[in-house]
Amino acid sequence: MIIVVASWRGTGATATALALAAAAADGAGAWLVEADPAGGVLAGRVQLAPYAVGGLERVAFPTERRAVIETLHEVSQRVGEVNLVAAPADPFRAHSCHQPRVAWASSLAELPGTVVVDAGRLRAGTPVWPLLHVADEVLLVSSPEVTAVVASQEWVRAGGRVSSIEPGLDADRCRIVIVEAPSGIAFPRAGLLADLGDTCAGWLPWDSSAVDLLYRGAPIGDRRLRKSPYVNAVQRVAATLDRSQLVAS
Repeated sequence: MIIVVASWRGTGATATALALAAAAADGAGAWLVEADPAGGVLAGRVQLAPYAVGGLERVAFPTERRAVIETLHEVSQRVGEVNLVAAPADPFRAHSCHQPRVAWASSLAELPGTVVVDAGRLRAGTPVWPLLHVADEVLLVSSPEVTAVVASQEWVRAGGRVSSIEPGLDADRCRIVIVEAPSGIAFPRAGLLADLGDTCAGWLPWDSSAVDLLYRGAPIGDRRLRKSPYVNAVQRVAATLDRSQLVAS
């Protein structure tokens, strides 16, 4: 299963993507591909070996002829139970990974286990459309703040189209995840969940200490994470997506 995590108006996509990959791994292993065209941030949050920094660029622009799947394995680094492929921090080099010499998006389906892709913040004319189209699920991260939720809802209803030239998505594959980070004027939780209905994949109460542990490579089963409401909520989201895929298949 391929899950693309992004945001239209809001923050938290990278942390949510990592947590979801850790939850999906749960002893079996999973993948996190950082593909934010604005530049990766994981190199500054996760202890990466030199070979793993900006590994996605070597997938997009290989120096020798080989299968994409082989390069993905070569540039990945294990963080807890997650195989991580990091994007370049430089925004120009990160953006160029979406105009690659060797197309790599379709090869993600060949990776074992669940693959979570961090696509960062979406914009009109975003270059990540090939990723959105190979995804089984697209999760849009939003805070409960009024304008963020409304903008995210409209994006989902429009299938991601914000201009006539964009190809659009099947709205049934797009859902919203609410991350309860401090923000301006927020919708009450009960009313917002009722309004979103099945469009909402989950509500994540922010826990900075749990996120820090995940960045440091703690597996989802770590005893320090077992009582975290954030981690428990992420696990419920992962289980919901897994059930959805079983029904769809």
